[in-house]
Amino acid sequence: MTRTYLSSLLVLSLFGFALFTYSCGSEKPSGSTDGSESVVYARLPAEPDRLNPLLSTSTYGRVINEQLFLSLLQFNPKTLVPEPQLAKAAPEVRNLEKGPYAGGVSYTYEIHEAASWDNGSPITGNDFVFTLKALLNPKVASAPFRPYFEFVEDVRVDTDNPKRFTVFVDKKYILSEAVINSVQILPAYAYDPEGLMEGIQLTQLTNSEQAAALAEENENLQAFAEAFNSPEMSREKERITGSGAYRFERWETGQQVVLEKKEDWWGEGMAEEFSVLQAEPDKLVFKIIPDPTASLAALKDGQVDVMAQIDAQDFMDLQTNEMVQEQFNLHSPPSFIYYYVAMNNRDPKLADKRVRRAMAHLVDVDELIKTQFNGLAQRTIGPFHPTKPYYHDGLPPIEFSPDKAKALLAEAGWEDTNGDGILEKNINGVNTPLEINFKISSASKFAEKQALLFQDKARLAGVDVSLVPMEFTVLIQDAKNRDYEMYSSAWGQDPVVDDPKQLWHSESDTPSGGNRVSFINARADSLIEAIRVTLDEEARNQLYLEFQELIYEEQPYIFLFSPFQRIAISKDFMVEASARRPGFFVNEFVKNDVAPQ
Repeated sequence: MTRTYLSSLLVLSLFGFALFTYSCGSEKPSGSTDGSESVVYARLPAEPDRLNPLLSTSTYGRVINEQLFLSLLQFNPKTLVPEPQLAKAAPEVRNLEKGPYAGGVSYTYEIHEAASWDNGSPITGNDFVFTLKALLNPKVASAPFRPYFEFVEDVRVDTDNPKRFTVFVDKKYILSEAVINSVQILPAYAYDPEGLMEGIQLTQLTNSEQAAALAEENENLQAFAEAFNSPEMSREKERITGSGAYRFERWETGQQVVLEKKEDWWGEGMAEEFSVLQAEPDKLVFKIIPDPTASLAALKDGQVDVMAQIDAQDFMDLQTNEMVQEQFNLHSPPSFIYYYVAMNNRDPKLADKRVRRAMAHLVDVDELIKTQFNGLAQRTIGPFHPTKPYYHDGLPPIEFSPDKAKALLAEAGWEDTNGDGILEKNINGVNTPLEINFKISSASKFAEKQALLFQDKARLAGVDVSLVPMEFTVLIQDAKNRDYEMYSSAWGQDPVVDDPKQLWHSESDTPSGGNRVSFINARADSLIEAIRVTLDEEARNQLYLEFQELIYEEQPYIFLFSPFQRIAISKDFMVEASARRPGFFVNEFVKNDVAPQ
């Protein structure tokens, strides 16, 4: 699904990287041992946003959060199948035929007996309830994730065994089990030390309208949210604690984030039976290196052990570099990612779908794949990954054709009236030239090359494109504020069925919602709502096809391609790359005793 809560899944912007000056800091270069200590140095292309799984919307935050906070079940990076992590087993599932939630489903979990927080107290179903209450608090900045929990009605903790609890949903939902499995649980004692949420019942928050009214009048809800949303709760060492094998040590802005393995961690020794509890290294150092050239230098100089999101041409060059070949394994598994160009559907220049289709005809996607990715990508026609069984391969990719673009623009009323080569149109009484500001990340080589190519091709159809480079964090904020005309980005997905609501439903056209192009379409809303509750796979797949046909017709995005991953991993470690983002999992890095010197 695209940008769901699964594993704190968030926004993935591969075109945009925060720009900072890189230095090696005080950490020892790669070689990955300090005496008997095993250390993994992993490159991050951008600063994480925050270390809180309920608030983070960055894939770089996710990479770190997954080492600090655990879910009930987690995807195995190799099989892509969810396996027990905090829970002892997959949930007991029961269809509800009577009672207040008749027609719904219940999911019963039991947490490992040994599972405990850092203060020694047991992890129980009450912590799960607290986590849901925090997420559903309307004042908490977790709005991007709340739509995926609309189906939850209540959670009941077993009074005789608090580690056992049951989640009740009032209707069948295609992702209900997957979403519940993925909740990264927080300790109530650490994140609500004053007990502000204790007097609030979960059932008061599972109805969004009632929750919104309660949040306006309940001072405890407001006070909790203010503290929970504060930067220090997601940044300061003494405020961050979870059930994972690693504890947060420090965050040096623009340099690195350091985690250290806990002594006497409750899950030690359980990985043989529960593989997603594996935690091999003693220390994890995430080196923040936004600049691609600097990151390559760090790789070749032995400053990092693993690096993903390598520029395609750079990746090809690494394959012929003897020194790199001796020290690193290079991997290119498929990725659950698609690249796109967003168009602001509210903007008067882009409100007409014929103009948006014309813009799509001006992007030479095949040339981008060939020249910028060396063929390591697959074209896409819509918002679902080509590997999904309901991907609509009957819709042809939109061809590069300035002539078709010009025809569509003429049909939409754009013409060159003054002979300057740029089309114009009267919009609300003002003669408006077809000038487009295209925002890109200043630290992405691909974004710049893609935008320059688009700028050149667009001119052929009378469209004047101005490039606006900016820092990644500023770009994303502008996207949230709808302060743009076009921008480049990408969405990450997980290997589950897609729920399009967050990206495409009109209710998600909010500053915190994922519908950042302001795509408003009643038929799309209806299809999305039907998809969410249709459990019959054949019937649901037909709805997916109809939805893709509508998106194809309306063209809210320019859909580009799904790239193959490009990852380098030091031969110091025995580890495999994964199709699951980010393509590597540092907790699995086992020291190779016969690694090259």
